[in-house]
Amino acid sequence: MANRDNPRGFWPYRHHCGGEIRMNQYVVTTGQKVYPGDLLSIVAAGTVQSSAVDAGLIVIGVAAEYKDGTVAGKTVLVYDDPYIEFGCQMDDVGTASTAADVGQTANHIATTGDTALFVSLQELDMSDIGTGAQLTIIGLIPEEDNAWGGNANVVVLINEHKYKAAVAGV
Repeated sequence: MANRDNPRGFWPYRHHCGGEIRMNQYVVTTGQKVYPGDLLSIVAAGTVQSSAVDAGLIVIGVAAEYKDGTVAGKTVLVYDDPYIEFGCQMDDVGTASTAADVGQTANHIATTGDTALFVSLQELDMSDIGTGAQLTIIGLIPEEDNAWGGNANVVVLINEHKYKAAVAGV
């Protein structure tokens, strides 16, 4: 049976070292909206916004809530520990994923969130597994109706995180 196509961004799955999953507050870049599950980058002004694909070492974490930064000074809770493992859905474009993808790196697909449900629609980009460097694939989430292939739910670690050194191609 094919995996269900249900993009919902990134969600905290567990802590890589067994620690607690915590959040910190950041100011949203004025004029930007962030959705729960969005991968976020910290920009020159010290504010956060949804991350671009392959943004490099400015990724700070994942938004825990929806915030509309139309008004300056809005804060958002962010899962910003570089050792939080996140669940996410792979897209279904490119070569089908397999267990051999564990340990490979990839980028995410940056997209606007769902404006009706106020959730992220970001996914892991299967087409650049092994070439993108933003995320490291840890494994398949063990749940019913989830198998390697398109739209698989996987566990990832942010590889290009502001608070740790990036390791490409691990």
